[in-house]
Amino acid sequence: MIDLSQLRLEPGAERSVEVPVAVPQLELGGVEYAGPLSPPIARLDVTRTLSGLLFRLRLQTTITGPCHRCLEPASVPVQIDAREYQADHPEPGLEAEEVCDYLQGEELDAGSWAADAIVLSMPHKILCKEDCQGLCPSCGTDLNIGSCQCPPPEPDSRWGALQQLKDDAPEG
Repeated sequence: MIDLSQLRLEPGAERSVEVPVAVPQLELGGVEYAGPLSPPIARLDVTRTLSGLLFRLRLQTTITGPCHRCLEPASVPVQIDAREYQADHPEPGLEAEEVCDYLQGEELDAGSWAADAIVLSMPHKILCKEDCQGLCPSCGTDLNIGSCQCPPPEPDSRWGALQQLKDDAPEG
């Protein structure tokens, strides 16, 4: 938590602070991901405008967890550049745009903000390497290490009509 009253901001003034933010263990889709053991340092810029406060949070960290394809350990770099605004007097109906969810009184919860920003910036699939081959769906062999002796999967009969269209299409 950052006590904004300590920054003593007048309209037009800006202050920057560096603050360690603990990256909590994240659970996405039933899979757990973790940040680094030591909290990364985030840079927080706070600007006092005539009508409110403008916040900018910048952070670089690494998230680790299982690869989506082969389940081996994987790490992905995450870079955050997030902004929030808190109006002094939010207009009725515009609260979603004019109220910072991480601000309570004079206290800004940079840790919760960083955690939410990390989740939003993570890739859809975390891979151990870009060309990860994954696991064989039949026997579970890690296809990055070697191949298995399983026959190719049977075609899905639900795609039969499309396959027939492809087979009937003229070549050329």
